[in-house]
Amino acid sequence: MKILWCITGAGQFLIESLEALNKSSEAGHVTVVFSDAGYVVCRMYGLLSDLEAKYPDIVLEEKQGASSPLVGRLSRKEYDKVVVAPCTANTTAKIACGIADSLVSNIVAQAGKCRVPVYVLPTDAVKKQKTRLPVTLDPDKCANCEVCAAMRVCPNDAIYVSEGMHIDLVKCDACLKCVSSCGGNAIGFGKEISIVCRAIDVKNAEKMAALPGITAAGTPTQLYKMITKTK
Repeated sequence: MKILWCITGAGQFLIESLEALNKSSEAGHVTVVFSDAGYVVCRMYGLLSDLEAKYPDIVLEEKQGASSPLVGRLSRKEYDKVVVAPCTANTTAKIACGIADSLVSNIVAQAGKCRVPVYVLPTDAVKKQKTRLPVTLDPDKCANCEVCAAMRVCPNDAIYVSEGMHIDLVKCDACLKCVSSCGGNAIGFGKEISIVCRAIDVKNAEKMAALPGITAAGTPTQLYKMITKTK
């Protein structure tokens, strides 16, 4: 079984999606596709280095240009399945409306033309959900130390001062050295929060799930079962 697995820029379901990816790779070859945002978000959650070490066949959106030549592999039947997990509300909306102006939405569109089944795990399919944050700094706990220990140990210069302490998540790779160095416990990782998804995003997820050739999963566990049900 050959899978083209697309990762978009969502923190929600990200860790669980990658667990499903790793289990699915045991049954065959997986090519990993990153949207531009997907690559950044994987990095800020500390997951990128392991993925790059495990999967030699990685495709980056920024390297594909406007024409997305990767989609030609679908025309040649090089893949048995396409997976988009996690799938952001933005990508879900594009798929639902037939828009193919990004690498991932283009892949899904081409898969439909070539009768390659698509499995999607949309992030905003249910109104009320829980998700986990990357590295965060609590300003109420931050003592604004004259010499910030967390800033000194950060290897990526991701912590900076601008009317208070801040973390630049684009630079952060979740090494978590700052978490253990902050004496005031102002920095944390993986905090769970509740979110309320927009009605339009929930509707787009429903619309996408009704499209021919697309199977939408409600949970990462359900996604994995769908992918591995048929070879």
